[in-house]
Amino acid sequence: MAEKLTPMMQQYFEVKRGLPANTLLLFRLGDFYEMFFEDAEIGARLLGITLTKRQTTPMAGIPHHAADNYVSKLLAAGKKVAICDQAEAAQAGKLVKRQLTRILSPGTTLSANQLDAAKNHYLCALTLNDAGLHAAWLDLSTGEFRLATDARPENLLPVLTALDPAELVLIEGQLEKWRSAPHEQHAVHALHQFCAGRLSSELPGYHFEVTEGARNVMETLGVLNLQGFGLANTHPALGAAGAVVYYATENLCAKPENLRSLQEYRSTRTLLLDPATLRNLEIFASTRGTREASLLGAIDRATTAAGSRLLERWLAAPGLDLLEIKRRQTMVGELLSQPGDLANLRELLNKVRDIPRILGRLQ
Repeated sequence: MAEKLTPMMQQYFEVKRGLPANTLLLFRLGDFYEMFFEDAEIGARLLGITLTKRQTTPMAGIPHHAADNYVSKLLAAGKKVAICDQAEAAQAGKLVKRQLTRILSPGTTLSANQLDAAKNHYLCALTLNDAGLHAAWLDLSTGEFRLATDARPENLLPVLTALDPAELVLIEGQLEKWRSAPHEQHAVHALHQFCAGRLSSELPGYHFEVTEGARNVMETLGVLNLQGFGLANTHPALGAAGAVVYYATENLCAKPENLRSLQEYRSTRTLLLDPATLRNLEIFASTRGTREASLLGAIDRATTAAGSRLLERWLAAPGLDLLEIKRRQTMVGELLSQPGDLANLRELLNKVRDIPRILGRLQ
C-alpha cells in the first residue's frame, strides 16, 4: 500500500506516526491546513465544516489565516492538535519540506484568543506512591511553576481542585489503577474523582522518576542545582515536575523559555478548602457552572488581567499569615481613604498590558 501513496501523503504519514494517540493533524497545503482520513471526519464534525474526498481519501480543510479560531474549537472539545507547517517556499515540481512545529493541547496552548485573560491556565502532573501525593503545575502563558508533596493526599486535593488544571499528565495506567482501588482507600478514590472529569495525557513511568525529573528541571531552568529555590535535588515532587516540563517541551517542540523559577507550595501555610466546600460556597463557579455568579466573580474588580489571576490564586490557597493579611487590609484601607489617588492608579493600570502572557508567547 505504501507504494501507492504520493510523496506528499508519505510525508503526511511520517508526521502522523510520531504523534500521540487521538491527536488531530493539521497539515499545511498552501493557504490551507488539511486533515485527512479519520482526522478529517472528526474535525469536520466538531468544526461544522464540509467533509470532501480526493478519490477515496476523506479530507477537510481550514484557511491558514483563520486557523486559531478553528483550533480553539478543537481544544474546547478536548482534542489535541498537531500543526505541521511548510518549512520552505513552494517550488514547481519539488516536494515542499514540512515539519511539525507544535502540538497544541488544552494545557499547552499559548494563543491569546485561546485563553481566558482573567484565569490561570495550568498544566498539572500528578503521581501517587507510598510517600504520598506529588504534584507539579505550571502556567506556560505566564511562567508560573510550582511543585508540592504531602503524605496525606487530602491536604493537596483542595488546592488542586481550586487550581482547576486544564490538562493533567499521569503515569501510563495510573488512572485506571486509581479507579479500581479498594473502597477503603478513600484518598485514592478522591484522587480518581478529581482526575476523571479532566483531560489527561499519559507518559511512561520513567519520566516521573525523581533523578530524571531533577535533571530535566535544572536543564530547563538553566541552573546547576535547585538550592537557590530552597529545594533539594531529591525532593519527591521533582518527578512530577520533570514530567510536566518534558510534556510541555514535547508539545511546544522547544524548551519553555519563560520558566525562570520553581516554588514549593506547602499546605501548612494556607487554609484548606475541600472540593465540596469550594463547590457549595460557589467560590469559583456558581451552581450553574458560571464564574459571574461566584464569589470570585462578585469581588473581582481588578483593572488588569494579571490582577484577576492573582486574586484567583489567593482564593485558591488563602494564606494563614496574620501579618500578611493585616498588611493587605492596611493597603486597601489607605487606597479607599484616598479616592483621588485610587482613581489615578486605576487609570494608570488601565494602560498596562498583560506582560506575563506577552513574555510567555516569546518562544
